[in-house]
Formats: sequence, C-alpha cells, structure tokens
Amino acid sequence: MSNKKIEQWEVERYWEIFASLANGSTHLDGNQAASVLKNSQLRDDQLERVWDLADVDSDGKLDFEEFCVAMRIIFDLVNG
Repeated sequence: MSNKKIEQWEVERYWEIFASLANGSTHLDGNQAASVLKNSQLRDDQLERVWDLADVDSDGKLDFEEFCVAMRIIFDLVNG
C-alpha cells in the first residue's frame, strides 16, 4: 500500500462523493456507502475488511475522515 498522505485533490474529490451520499449527515452507513465501495469491483470480504480498517471508532458508520481512509485503501488495492 501507498505510504504517502492523501493529497488535497483527493480530499476534495472524496468530499464531493461523501456529501452526495450523506444527504446532510456527518456519517455514512453501510447502505449509503455500498454503491461507491462496490464500484471498486473488490470482493465483499475485501470491502468488509476495508470497512473494518477505516471505521476506527467501530460505530458501524464512516465519518468523512474514515471515508477518506476507506477510499484510499480501495484505490491502493485496485491500483496495486
């Protein structure tokens, strides 16, 4: 996996995606995030592991920072 930080352009892109899914909420649940995460074509077991890694407070939801982590992990997995 990449060890570099998430770049500003990535944060801005992830915010666009997060805001479009969150409907004004500060967190995404699994149903809200599923469509974007599944676009990666990763297996469900891989996506579950990504979710577990990104959901650092284990509340079953992703806030924006956690969503950025999930998206970056997925990007790195998909792109080697």
